[in-house]
Amino acid sequence: MARGRECDQRRRGRLVVGIVLCFTASYAWGQEAPTRDAGSQPPARATEPAPISPTPSTPIASYPLELLGLLAPQAQQGPVTLTPSIAVSEEYNDNVFASNQSRRSDFITSFAPAITLLINRPTYELQAGYSFAADIYARENQLSNAFDRQNFIARGLLRLTPALTFNVAESFAYNRDTRLATQQAFSTGRQESWSNTFTPGMTWQMTALNSLSLSAGDSVLRFLGKGTGVDSDTYTFGSLFTHAFTPRLTGSVGYGFAYIDLHAQGQDDATSHNPVVGISYQFTRTLTGSIRGGPAITSVGGDTILTPGGTASLVQLLSFGSAGLQYTRSVSAAGGFGGTNDTQTASGTLTVSSLQRGLIIVLTPSYSIAESVGTKRTQQAAQGDLHVFNLELGASYQIARFTTIFAGYTFLRQRTQGSSATSSTTSSATQVDVDQNRVRFGLQFGYPFNFD
Repeated sequence: MARGRECDQRRRGRLVVGIVLCFTASYAWGQEAPTRDAGSQPPARATEPAPISPTPSTPIASYPLELLGLLAPQAQQGPVTLTPSIAVSEEYNDNVFASNQSRRSDFITSFAPAITLLINRPTYELQAGYSFAADIYARENQLSNAFDRQNFIARGLLRLTPALTFNVAESFAYNRDTRLATQQAFSTGRQESWSNTFTPGMTWQMTALNSLSLSAGDSVLRFLGKGTGVDSDTYTFGSLFTHAFTPRLTGSVGYGFAYIDLHAQGQDDATSHNPVVGISYQFTRTLTGSIRGGPAITSVGGDTILTPGGTASLVQLLSFGSAGLQYTRSVSAAGGFGGTNDTQTASGTLTVSSLQRGLIIVLTPSYSIAESVGTKRTQQAAQGDLHVFNLELGASYQIARFTTIFAGYTFLRQRTQGSSATSSTTSSATQVDVDQNRVRFGLQFGYPFNFD
């Protein structure tokens, strides 16, 4: 029985990280309700609720190492598990100010308390985690702070009936590295900043072949103190109707809406409408591909601009985890640079969660381009074109019952096209070119409390 439960947990872990790959887009499908296409995933037994997957508001790169275990939680001894923990880590950062114009390297010692909550009931589930860190800099002593970074991640679902499911997700990040507070990983340098994204939704299985998904989103981005970051609010709504033509082939039609409220002088607010059509096809029991797209009709500064919008993904479940590729294109604010931008992101994710019990490895490379949307009259003449390559590698391994070791590596290369001194399209305040390497490792001690 014990071996059977362990194998069952490993299968569920592979399914979790497989579904994660479908939702690593940071904004594009925040306009669309997340859904599970018919035939794309094996059905869950009635006695075993399907695992919860992260939503667009919580991409894998947003997970701090202290909360990495939420991606593939270990077996619970009870329906409710509360785990307080504390982590001690050391980090090397070769560009602590996140700017090539004032490059400084440093060693950072961190103490990070965290708490996670897992609830698994037949009709509802919840996974949540909160962590904060006190960072001590070896050289730049003025940067040491007791609450240098904070993260809160929560996602849950409620099965109101067998055909009707409600879901909700929230992601909060507070950091002085602006890249870690924005979903697209665009950096405006070192500045106190925070973001919060709240995404409720529902899925209605109308018939055996048809389903309807609805979602809404509220994403807040704020920059405090001195700096160049542009505050913004993004409100989204998405709807998606799917029909299973065959057990493997599913078609979909939907509509997404976004309103971008920019809190900066000279930058106009924008609205974007994005009707989409698409298909999803299950090539094998473990390989699924999907593509959805349509025109993004954007109104900004009295002008209407037409750009493509959509996403494509390919997900492969593996015996030890999963792998996937994804491309997204949407209209969004470019993080702290603000403005209304046509943003494209190509990313890949490799996860290892079943190679050995207690081991989780996540590798996520991504490349993003953001270009201002509008005519010369309506373009905000802020950042020019952004090109960002980001590589995230995180791993954790439970070496003892209450002890986990973790390590991570991050590489960032950001270039602002036209950011030279002779450029007339980019202001000096937003000329932020960044090359950054971060290496971190540490120990985490946690004790689970199980409740019936």
